[in-house]
Amino acid sequence: MAVDVKNDHIEEIKTLLERRDMDALRSFVAELHASDIGRVLSGLADEEAMEVFKLLTPEAASEALLEVDERLRKTLISAITPDEFIEVVDEMETDDAADVISELPLEHAKQVLDGIGKKESLEVQKLLVYPEDTAGGKMQAELVSVLEDATVEETIEAVRRKSKEIEHIANVFVVDASHRLTGAVSLDKLILAGPDVKIKTIATPDPIRVNTDIDQEEVAKLFQRYDLVSMPVVDHGGRLVGRITIDDVVDVIEEEIFEDFYKMAGLNLEERVLDPASRSIWMRAPWLLINLATAFMAASVVKLFQGTIEQLVILAVIMPIVAGMGGNAATQTITVVVRGLALGEISSKNARWIIFKEVTVGLSNGFITGAAATLVAYLLGANMIVGLLLFLAMTANLAIAGLSGSMIPLVLKWFKVDPAISSSIFVTTCTDIGGFFTFLGMATVFMRMGFL
Repeated sequence: MAVDVKNDHIEEIKTLLERRDMDALRSFVAELHASDIGRVLSGLADEEAMEVFKLLTPEAASEALLEVDERLRKTLISAITPDEFIEVVDEMETDDAADVISELPLEHAKQVLDGIGKKESLEVQKLLVYPEDTAGGKMQAELVSVLEDATVEETIEAVRRKSKEIEHIANVFVVDASHRLTGAVSLDKLILAGPDVKIKTIATPDPIRVNTDIDQEEVAKLFQRYDLVSMPVVDHGGRLVGRITIDDVVDVIEEEIFEDFYKMAGLNLEERVLDPASRSIWMRAPWLLINLATAFMAASVVKLFQGTIEQLVILAVIMPIVAGMGGNAATQTITVVVRGLALGEISSKNARWIIFKEVTVGLSNGFITGAAATLVAYLLGANMIVGLLLFLAMTANLAIAGLSGSMIPLVLKWFKVDPAISSSIFVTTCTDIGGFFTFLGMATVFMRMGFL
């Protein structure tokens, strides 16, 4: 339903653009939610998107820029003047402004920082020093904090003042004289307390917090585990420097999910479905060439047994089944293991058990599917010895799938390489080589023993 609504918006906008009815177009776009504007801009041709973007108010433009990918964002920014872009950035929260400014050329970034408010500029510059995928890179400087000796009445007044510039205030953070975080108070608890009560008496002491250099994925896990809406960020001295809100974490979770999907499929993270064909070709070709190299490795194993295949041609018909089933089983294993790693379910203590379990699962499923494959092969005219070969090879290769599908992600994680990339290259290569080698190797042995 949402897709149809978006398509209706796009068609209406295209019609208004063709008529050059800019007043009607401005009014139409002004009624859309920022998320819908971003989706519509992504569905238009670049020239059309630029025309629509120029009609947006600075506030709407600031929100829309955050809803599109980096490529389109650069295109839209080029459609407006530097002064207009400064107005757009000035409407953003500091974390969003830092994300957008970090993508700009150095001179352009400096011009924007000089153009926005001095206080906001200083806060954005502090955020720019942190890597984008860390807590420091995701936090925003806007927050409400009070000293420990503040009263509830003074704290509520601070919330009222800050609410003019901060959206979605969920917690007030309590700090000592050195600005070290000592507690946090939710708004509902604050409202229910008496006006003269000291804030430190109702604050939750030692609240869950993260350091600036913690990876964004770990931050997302903490939000999920403790059902948080907002979390303070501190430096290594324990001083409060910012906060991360749930909307930022939702973006992180979505980003991490699609990043894993793309890596498992061997795709560049920057590719989008609406990209020109030429861009997609150049982004996919390197991975395909790497896969081609691994395919030749598997083919070289087949070549070793060329004589065996020439003597019994049916082997060439059956051997892709062994390799294909191994690849499918390995994909199942690696998906479960990568998810376990992402959720923090796998540790050094249970890693061996997980590997043993996955090998056992592979061996058992190999036994089941191998028996079924043997029966089908026999019904299709293969003799019992060929059926036995198929059974043994299938069982062995699914055990290999369980071993490689569980070990390779763990090894990559150990070397601090994203384990999601392992399925498309390393594991498939293992199951292809393992399947061909076991099936054709055993066939060669059977021939020399006179069974075939």
